[in-house]
Amino acid sequence: MKILYLCPDLGIPVLGRKGASVHVRELAGAFARAGHRITMAAQTLVKSPWEFPSSLDVPLLQVRLGSSASSAVQAFKQFNDVLGADNSFPGELRRILYNHELTDEIRRRFENDPPDFIYERASLYATAGVSLAKEFGIPLILELNAPLAVEQSAYRGTGFGALAAQAEKWLLTQADAILSVSAELKNHVMELGVSGKKVHVIPNAVNASLFKPGIPNLANHLLAHLNGAPVLGFVGGLRPWHGVEVLPALLARLQKRHPNVQLVIAGDGPLRLELERDFKKRSLERSVTFTGLLLHEQIPEIIRRFDIALAPYPQLDHHFYFSPLKLFEYMACGIPVIASRVGQIADVITHGKTGLMYRPGKLEELSGHCIKLLGNPKLRKALGSAAARSVANKFTWDRNVERVIALANTLIKRQT
Repeated sequence: MKILYLCPDLGIPVLGRKGASVHVRELAGAFARAGHRITMAAQTLVKSPWEFPSSLDVPLLQVRLGSSASSAVQAFKQFNDVLGADNSFPGELRRILYNHELTDEIRRRFENDPPDFIYERASLYATAGVSLAKEFGIPLILELNAPLAVEQSAYRGTGFGALAAQAEKWLLTQADAILSVSAELKNHVMELGVSGKKVHVIPNAVNASLFKPGIPNLANHLLAHLNGAPVLGFVGGLRPWHGVEVLPALLARLQKRHPNVQLVIAGDGPLRLELERDFKKRSLERSVTFTGLLLHEQIPEIIRRFDIALAPYPQLDHHFYFSPLKLFEYMACGIPVIASRVGQIADVITHGKTGLMYRPGKLEELSGHCIKLLGNPKLRKALGSAAARSVANKFTWDRNVERVIALANTLIKRQT
């Protein structure tokens, strides 16, 4: 099949190191491995000009915001500066104006040889995918990773409020099929009035050739200083909704029983300085390693150095609609996981068989599970092995592509 993959979100650098960026690249790669012709169109390639871009083995079309639209956004920023205002209007305006640029560019490029269907990663205020699918007379399959308006309001702020909610509902209503990454997210879509029949739950996954059990590399230059010490590990962005604030208190508790235990934090984010201060305040800075941002290809070797992998999500003010990429990557590498019992995690992990779970926010339960596993290598091995088998059987990008293609074939037949 010929597939046009749209990723119009400015916040997702498709060649970058964010989890969303990895998701986009891995799914595109799985389409290509299955023999499909895929072209990706995106607005952003890397977050920083100093960032070394990841590879993507499919044609990539970068469509930037045009000069007139950029001038409008810049004028709004200058207006804010004059007033001393801090709001999200310029960013939201950019998203809205970008639809025109993207629609025109894709129409021009593909009008004589359109794709068989469009696969779009949903983003707030996106209308291009719907417009292009109607013009070409092809299906639009929409991948939804979050409740768009809710997430914008909770984590970025929205000045357009009701318009953002209306735009999200319109996008979901217009798509031919919606792929939600979790059951909680499917419920959100249905609450907006969309029929559950066109919403399909497809969780995140792993590249099975990259994330798999293996012998830990004790000579890895980032972790060679650990000298065989037991290691707890976390991979991901250092942001509030990942629950990383609990890590200093957790390490302090564990070192009372296991004074040589080390913590490795692979990732970066706005909470790093706060975490570093907290570790130093507790005199734990020598027991913590921050790797900073890594290439996705470096992550499996880091994970395989962990004795225990952590997913300490907190209790949030909204439903836990995430499909945690780190969870599947930990498990695929055969590392025992301790995770909070929230959302999809409770469906993926079988407590006591493929991992351990605790009630979010309950530090004593989390530390108790860590102490149990630190003292029981046999249990660690059993949990990790069972987890790796579970992921290999259920949660791979190649398996996800099989489901998407089957759905696309059904939609195409329905339209002909």
